[in-house]
Amino acid sequence: MASIPGGQERELVTSRTSDTPPHDSPVHARDIEALAREAHVPLDDVAQLYARELAALTAGARITNFLPILTTRKVRAILRQRCHLSRVPAAVEASASAQTIPREDQY
Repeated sequence: MASIPGGQERELVTSRTSDTPPHDSPVHARDIEALAREAHVPLDDVAQLYARELAALTAGARITNFLPILTTRKVRAILRQRCHLSRVPAAVEASASAQTIPREDQY
């Protein structure tokens, strides 16, 4: 119980989902499955990525209640970036890199 202003007491509610390995937590498992479906990526690949990102965020976290949300956002962004990179045609990539490399005749 924690004391709050006014002399009232209430029980603090804490989320332990961030302390639970991703494959053991229903919250993490649900998020991993949804991410895999959205990105059309194998579940095992998403689970590994999720576990890595969750561990990185957990390492510096003082408040852990929002880690599942933050981890899901981070993994979704990584998966979108990977998907985007795999869909860019080689000719577009070559053109983009040719524009960023200065040619000798430009000096």
